[in-house]
Amino acid sequence: MVTDEIETSDEFEQGQERTLSINEIILRHIRKISDICCKEFTGGFWEKKPVRTANGVLFAEYWHEDVREAYCNSVDFLIDIIYPKGDKGLKDYLKEFEGYKDVITTINKEDILKENTIDIKTKLQLKRQTFRQINLMFERMNFWTGTGTSNE
Repeated sequence: MVTDEIETSDEFEQGQERTLSINEIILRHIRKISDICCKEFTGGFWEKKPVRTANGVLFAEYWHEDVREAYCNSVDFLIDIIYPKGDKGLKDYLKEFEGYKDVITTINKEDILKENTIDIKTKLQLKRQTFRQINLMFERMNFWTGTGTSNE
């Protein structure tokens, strides 16, 4: 039986069980982001569909996810995964544009409420810009060639 375990080191040894390196996890997540980008960035909505029953027809409601929020959440997760490996350029960008801090010492309730009021189009543009910065960092670090070195 093969199970997927997560290994946070850059290199891994394969035994009977498949262990994923952090680079593989990042690559898989980028594929998921690519899948999201192939969809129309629609807002979430409910759809009623008729369902035939023995006594007639009922209407079932189905929720269609907000693809824009899914994209933003996916980029946030990617940031969380790569942040420890990020170079100075990416970390500086995240501090300036995303408000990231290395250590959060306090949580300000007003900041949380303010974050939720960001217009979705603005948030989407910011996350797309951030995703581009992440890819630039990958290029600077030769991330996919296995060297993983940066010029901080």
